[in-house]
Amino acid sequence: MGWFPLSLSTMATQLSAISFISAPAFVGMREGGGMQWLTYELAVPLAMIFIMVVLIPNLYKSGIVSVYEYLEKRFNASTRLLISTVFQISRSFATGVMVYALALIIQSVIHIPFWQTILIIGVITLIYSYQGGMKAVIWGDVIQMIILFGGIIICLIYGIKELGGWSIFMENVDVDRTMAVDFSKFGFQGDGFGFWPMLIGGFFLYVSYYGTDQSQSQRLLSAKDLPTVRQLLTVNGLLRFPVTLIYCLMGLVLGTLLAQDPSFQQAIADTFTASNGERNIFYDVII
Repeated sequence: MGWFPLSLSTMATQLSAISFISAPAFVGMREGGGMQWLTYELAVPLAMIFIMVVLIPNLYKSGIVSVYEYLEKRFNASTRLLISTVFQISRSFATGVMVYALALIIQSVIHIPFWQTILIIGVITLIYSYQGGMKAVIWGDVIQMIILFGGIIICLIYGIKELGGWSIFMENVDVDRTMAVDFSKFGFQGDGFGFWPMLIGGFFLYVSYYGTDQSQSQRLLSAKDLPTVRQLLTVNGLLRFPVTLIYCLMGLVLGTLLAQDPSFQQAIADTFTASNGERNIFYDVII
């Protein structure tokens, strides 16, 4: 496949309902949060360069379709079985959390029972994945990426409108949360979001994720040739930052709206309150 659908698919794999909820919440609401989240993104271009130069050429030229196939060639079948099993189990838990978050959003919007929401998401995903294989997964990601990005833009515009305009937002935004990079914090003395730990940690995080995680590497290995892999990695390295920046701006808007309108927090609490009167875990995460 070409670089355009693969680029959007690669980005969409990292963006989900979890990102839609947690990234703005961290920036705008979490104690100790803020735009410093962006420091992680400075490591993405470095990771993309490393993957293009060191990892992908050997993987792609070996003719494999999964990183586990490479492990079998490099070591043995038991290594492939062990690591692929670990991936399946860990990915099952991660996917369960993502589906849970998405189901909460759909349930709060169209007001259908929670179990029906889970069932609808699962059945639809299984059907199009089974019918179309990897191509259906990639083009499904493209559609989801467009919806996610369009959705965050709509929410951003709506939030600024609720605040009374961009000028009102700029006057009332928490200035401490707008600090994206603070070189005074090195993070080695208890600062959880110091510059160097986030940059170095982000580099290894993204190299391991894009270069060796099957959910990402299968996109790279689906490219029609090696130059296409380099193109999609370059596009991903350039576009991730502005997308994440918009998520962060949405968080600042939410935090400002929360501070200006006390009824907003109550509305959030009501949205994430189950029928039995108990708030679910995502309310605690957000607030």
